[in-house]
Amino acid sequence: METRKVQQVGGGTYTVSIPVHWANEHDVGAGDTAYLYPHSDGSLVVRWADGEDSDLAATVVDLPDSDEAAASPAAAERSLDAAYVAGYRRIEIRTAGGLDDGQRRAVVDRARTLSGVGVTEGTEDSVTVRGLLDADDVSVRQSIRQLRFTALSTHDSAVSSLSAVAAADGGVDHGDRPARVRDRLGEVDRLARLVERYANRGLADRQVLDDLGVSRVRLAEYATVARQLERVAEHAAAVARHADAARGSVAADAVTELRGIGDDARQVVDDATSALVDDGDPDAAHGARALATTVNSDAESVRRALIERSRHDAPCLLQTLDCLAGTAACGAEIAAAALRASVRS
Repeated sequence: METRKVQQVGGGTYTVSIPVHWANEHDVGAGDTAYLYPHSDGSLVVRWADGEDSDLAATVVDLPDSDEAAASPAAAERSLDAAYVAGYRRIEIRTAGGLDDGQRRAVVDRARTLSGVGVTEGTEDSVTVRGLLDADDVSVRQSIRQLRFTALSTHDSAVSSLSAVAAADGGVDHGDRPARVRDRLGEVDRLARLVERYANRGLADRQVLDDLGVSRVRLAEYATVARQLERVAEHAAAVARHADAARGSVAADAVTELRGIGDDARQVVDDATSALVDDGDPDAAHGARALATTVNSDAESVRRALIERSRHDAPCLLQTLDCLAGTAACGAEIAAAALRASVRS
């Protein structure tokens, strides 16, 4: 860091000198035009090139055509995911030998599941996906609220589906809860990717921060929440799979214990996310951390009992229990972020 005195020239112009060694390094000389960008966080960015096209304006991803794994449709989809989350506005996926039908279909299908982008160009060699949303059209906070609702409703459906695994309840039709859980995972993925995309755009472009109306620190916190809520939905999907596989083969008393732990774990996530979205409520955050500790203690007690009794249904129950404890751990991570936010507040 170097310091410079602000000087006044003429009737009201203020000037600040720049370090000579820096100017020489960047070929800046007398008569060059400086571009000034004032931002809402109080910073003033000075550039010596017109910055209309940011570093995230466009990228080209070249898929290798020699390596079978790297040239697969799954690799093309992953490449689009990476460029989207990184924040690029225009993404071109291509290969030197031309995309095959599988690669092209994977890119187009994945683009349809992502928010705010569309396939705008296609040639024999490439597919181009372009961002259709401006940052001032996006509310990251509202996206987090929608993500919380979707992830928690997914978890609620999964925990409710545990009723179907009870031996005494094996003949009861509990509807299509597992299918609904799978369907909601797509919505969770879409919202989580959107939040991460704009968190990364905000890191690279202060104008995005101005348009979003949030700070970089808050964007980083929202990205943390998005990742944890996505994990909550993944735990829910695992619970639904275990319930579907063990239908009618688990004792009803064990299911009751698991559902109670699942409900508490979901409450941890709900309270912790509310604490952060509401600008860091320390009381709610501490309460969520305390409830997470209780969930872990209850889960450990049930785990020991299952192992000691050598029950035939223990493997299914233990796997489900791990998922529920993992949900509470996600909530504890969010609560920790909310406590950090409360300290800054």
